[in-house]
Amino acid sequence: MVTYQPAPFTQVGRPALVRGPGDWWGRVELITPAMCGPNSLFVGQLGDWTWDAVGAACHLDPYSAVDPAGNPVYLSFAYFRVQACRELSVEQLTFGDRLRVRSKVFSCGGDSVLTVHQVSRHEGESGTVPSGAAASTDDFFRYDTPGCLHVETFNRWIQRSGDGTNHGLRRATPVGFRADHLELIADQYTPRRIVSSVRRAAGFRAVGEPPPQVCLALTYQVSASRDLNGVGLLYFASYFSIVDWAVLQLWRTLGRSVESFLGRRVRDRQVCLVANANADDLLDVEVMTYRDASGEDVVDVSLRRGHDGNLLAVARQRITHPAD
Repeated sequence: MVTYQPAPFTQVGRPALVRGPGDWWGRVELITPAMCGPNSLFVGQLGDWTWDAVGAACHLDPYSAVDPAGNPVYLSFAYFRVQACRELSVEQLTFGDRLRVRSKVFSCGGDSVLTVHQVSRHEGESGTVPSGAAASTDDFFRYDTPGCLHVETFNRWIQRSGDGTNHGLRRATPVGFRADHLELIADQYTPRRIVSSVRRAAGFRAVGEPPPQVCLALTYQVSASRDLNGVGLLYFASYFSIVDWAVLQLWRTLGRSVESFLGRRVRDRQVCLVANANADDLLDVEVMTYRDASGEDVVDVSLRRGHDGNLLAVARQRITHPAD
């Protein structure tokens, strides 16, 4: 009988990942002040964990990826979803929480990948990664594992189309990247259909949904001091921050308090990222909401570049109120 021995993978400067059954990669993370709060810090961590998982699964360093000519190539986020549960939401995370993170990378065809994370509280010894069996793919996509956040990121490789602009990013594949050995995601779970539909409709609204009860038009100035990442692109987590800013403006329009905004629970976050922006771009932001039969607020947000009307991103949040 062959005994399975999990294999560690270490990216220099990053925490080690432990490879477990079914090609799930495990780690334990301590929540620090730079990883939580009423902001996009934890989403940024999820993005880093995606890059780590893709690097481990695809045998390359995503932090220094280049094309054959030596030009930088970046692992972008085309679709990002974070689903909370009754026991654990992003808003509940605070200093000192220990999380068990299990990640798996799937092929979506070509150079596109789907990375999923199952995040739960970890009560084990500090610095240890549990070696228990990870959830199966079908288990994950039921989204009903108690005490877990379920996270999906659909990733594509991109690079700038020219110097000095973040407009018109183009597809590119880095040297050394391979995904042919990855498990191909089943058709019923692929994010491609969601991304295609959302882009075509410029939103997540489906036929038969109730009309919005409140609509709000806003403008947002991209901040060169806050919204860009280390390579000068509009940081993917900044899209989440801008969406939350828009939701807060809606909250105030509805006469709700800041305290109730901070006390809300976002049960489901979905963002489809379409394009990027420059540091001096002014964005047109539209936010609308209705309350569904379960009592949740369904909030839709769209971001467009003001000068050309090009769609940058669309988002949907399902929000539970503190008193619910």
